[in-house]
Amino acid sequence: METPEIQLSKRFVKATQWAAARHAATTHDAIPFTPSLGQVLGIASLVLEDGGAERGAIAAMLLDAVGEDEVPLAEIRGRFGKKVARLVAAGADARADAGRGDRRLDADMWRARRLRALDLLDRDDDASVLLVRAADALREVRVLVAELRRHGSIAFARFPVPPNEQLDHYRSLADAFNRRIPRSHLDQELRANVDELDRLVELETATAAWRVAHIDAA
Repeated sequence: METPEIQLSKRFVKATQWAAARHAATTHDAIPFTPSLGQVLGIASLVLEDGGAERGAIAAMLLDAVGEDEVPLAEIRGRFGKKVARLVAAGADARADAGRGDRRLDADMWRARRLRALDLLDRDDDASVLLVRAADALREVRVLVAELRRHGSIAFARFPVPPNEQLDHYRSLADAFNRRIPRSHLDQELRANVDELDRLVELETATAAWRVAHIDAA
């Protein structure tokens, strides 16, 4: 039985335009040569390929476009509706990223957010939230894989915790999504990319590079 084709509305087109413009104007840890339009459409496709609805695809684009900045929930609610805003807020609340500029996380804040992210993942029963979060996690891991291929172990220097902790976090995320959405496309891709991280990283070299970048770290 064929899966019915998803019909996307004008709201999706408007969200794509907004997300691409926001992404281009925001500081990201994204792959430098990926155009913003391609970036946001790419994460939307991850949700749609896994059977997600248009609303989830829009939320994933908006979450990716905002990056590590403060999420403009009032604007998102006004432009794209309360349900999309709720999905974006749920995804943002569960992030354990490195932060940027004045919002950069220290190691203790990152560890606290990591535990919160994993706890929320185990407790959230909303399938749309799980898909948006999985797509966001997969995008993050894919970016790091690309950075490792281009720049080597120095890619870990931007994180507030040593490479072994960052790797453990991604492994924990992959295990959690495997429990929550087993055998899904996003589950399989996330596990494959985390395995690729493990294959690519030279942990001793990465740790040495991280210590140089974080000379004051305990």
